[in-house]
Amino acid sequence: MAAKRKQVIRPNLGGTLRPQAEAPRRQFLYTDVTKAEHDRIQQYCVDRQISVSQFLAELVLREASRPKAKRKEKVTVRAEFELAPEELDKLELLTRLHQKESIGEYIRDLVRPELELQRVHTPLETMSLRFYLSAEEHEKVKKHIESTGISARNYGAMLALRELAKKPRKRKQLNFTGFFLFRPS
Repeated sequence: MAAKRKQVIRPNLGGTLRPQAEAPRRQFLYTDVTKAEHDRIQQYCVDRQISVSQFLAELVLREASRPKAKRKEKVTVRAEFELAPEELDKLELLTRLHQKESIGEYIRDLVRPELELQRVHTPLETMSLRFYLSAEEHEKVKKHIESTGISARNYGAMLALRELAKKPRKRKQLNFTGFFLFRPS
């Protein structure tokens, strides 16, 4: 009895390909994603008829091409989470005892040591995705990723998840509500 083979999904079937680089794309980078993230990325690529490699490469190249000055400006983060009234009282008390102006300042000080780590590690069960770059693209991306202080295996996944979190743009849909007249022959 023959074993069933898993059907291969080709997300870029019928889609547009990346523009041809000056040199062949023989260099590659890996990014680590969880199974759930992989499924979301795969579906995103199927919907847009692009390969996973093309999706990841374009994200990383776009980010590497952005001016550095833009990345230095501060960003305000607003976290929302639910607490019981007693927990909120304790949080306000901790904020006062640590001599902070606000709960946000107290939470920022709690998170800052994790953000200052050189490399971020967590015990996630992941799978690797590979994306291809030309030698020139690879060098540009490698320099950019080194300047961020985030590992290359996590950087691509971070950009992909950020892209997936964006609200989808509404695509123009053709509306064929008209009717056709047929003449009897």
